[in-house]
Amino acid sequence: MILNNLILPAKNNISTDNTIIILHGLFGNKNSLYPIGNLLNKYLKCKIVLLDIRNHGLSPRHKNMDYVSLSKDVLHTLKFLNITNNIIIIGHSMGGKIAMSLTKFIPKFIKLIIILDIAPVKYTYFNKKIFHALKKIDKKNIFTRKEAYKIMQYYINNEFTINLLLKSFQFGKWEFDLFFLKNEYKNILNWDIIPQWMGKILFLKGMQSNYINKDYYNQIFRQFPFAKIYNIPYADHNLHIKNTKLVLQKILDFYYT
Repeated sequence: MILNNLILPAKNNISTDNTIIILHGLFGNKNSLYPIGNLLNKYLKCKIVLLDIRNHGLSPRHKNMDYVSLSKDVLHTLKFLNITNNIIIIGHSMGGKIAMSLTKFIPKFIKLIIILDIAPVKYTYFNKKIFHALKKIDKKNIFTRKEAYKIMQYYINNEFTINLLLKSFQFGKWEFDLFFLKNEYKNILNWDIIPQWMGKILFLKGMQSNYINKDYYNQIFRQFPFAKIYNIPYADHNLHIKNTKLVLQKILDFYYT
């Protein structure tokens, strides 16, 4: 399928041959990493493409959400947009796993990858309380964010997380397909070991997050021998929001090395 996308053209019509593809996380959409994309567009003078992953935003809905299917969506979209080489991919959480999976399909056309707080491993169950809260709102036919907030605070003890989720709540509906996300959550958590990719890849880890712990380092280097890992202080899983300045600086440093 062709994914809905937002393209930020090169500033002042000056462009490199590079195109940056940005892939969001489980409960996000193409706007989730727009602030980072906009800053990169400003500093790197190259085209930025932000995608809605299937079952998110304005992209089509489908019952399957394994990483082969999600990767092929991106590949079909890149072909449709005539993006064929010098590809840079930035992926957060689920989007990071899609980015890593793409190395199986177009290893020679990816220039570098930046992964935001996810590892190439199979995870156990996360987000149980979040799914309960989202489903509760669906059942009660809530229309406003204020009403939704009152319900979510009984399940989620984190105001930042609640407000972040509510950015995807518009006119009484979630901008992601909750039914398919819940049904396919095991596939989203899953990971099949992929062939080694010898390219440049940077893992940025929120120091207050447990999504990348030292137990996962062996799996990272097994699949990505030239990987670099950097800890972002004062940041949790949403490190691109909690410490935008340092995340941006590390991406720029990695781009220019």
